[in-house]
Amino acid sequence: MVIEKVLNNNMVISRNPEGKEIILQGKGIGFNKRKRDSIVSTQVERIFTPNDKNEIKRFQDFFAKLPDEYWEIAEQMTHYAREVCELKVSERVLIPVCDHLAGAVERYQSGAVLKNPMLWEVKHLYPKEYQVGCRGLELVKKRFHIQMEPDEAAFLAFHYVCSQLGDSQVENLEAITRLIKEITQIVEACYQIRMDEESWDYQRFITHLKFFAKRMFEGKQCAGSEDEWFHLIKEKYPQSYKCIVKIADFIHDVYHYELNREEMLYLMIHIEKITRQ
Repeated sequence: MVIEKVLNNNMVISRNPEGKEIILQGKGIGFNKRKRDSIVSTQVERIFTPNDKNEIKRFQDFFAKLPDEYWEIAEQMTHYAREVCELKVSERVLIPVCDHLAGAVERYQSGAVLKNPMLWEVKHLYPKEYQVGCRGLELVKKRFHIQMEPDEAAFLAFHYVCSQLGDSQVENLEAITRLIKEITQIVEACYQIRMDEESWDYQRFITHLKFFAKRMFEGKQCAGSEDEWFHLIKEKYPQSYKCIVKIADFIHDVYHYELNREEMLYLMIHIEKITRQ
């Protein structure tokens, strides 16, 4: 492969075998290089394939102006997310995280501190992602000598939540988070309990709710019919059934979405597990 354009010391534009423009990232891959220089394959650490010409332009503008230190912090955060927090996030999370870091540092340097209205929810519903955000704040403090507020860790956590949901945007995340909180509150009210947020069953329940909420706000629904299993679980766990009916009624009244039996079934199973502790 050959270089078509140098974006910065660590980013260049090239083409893949199909002739499509790609962005290659690697330490020093663009240092002292120019158009038509050959690329050493061992220097390539990541390959970003833009979806269209508009995205290519956005990537070019973004990477050309991005100082190296933001990329390095985003890389360390993403490595921490995968290796320490065991989150399955895509490479593309690096881009919005870099962008957010650059904007946040600029805001703090100018004295503008934003409050995050979802701080409590993020800390309790997405603890691992919040942990990654806190790691980001540590790295920013070390590099820029800026002490950011926990609110910023929650903002950074959003990007890692969205990456796992398969969405690089934060469009529906606030609504998803609100719905998860509402469902957990209904469950706790039904059983008069406080769920153990550290338990494995709770984490699995929250994960299930994330993807259920994502489907719901996208207007998608589980396919298939589980009538036989639904009736078995309904008879075996009557309290879980009463709880899921309340959840279904709430979602119908507030969000105008009708849970089908398959969705109710899987939620009942999770509710039964989480409330047996």
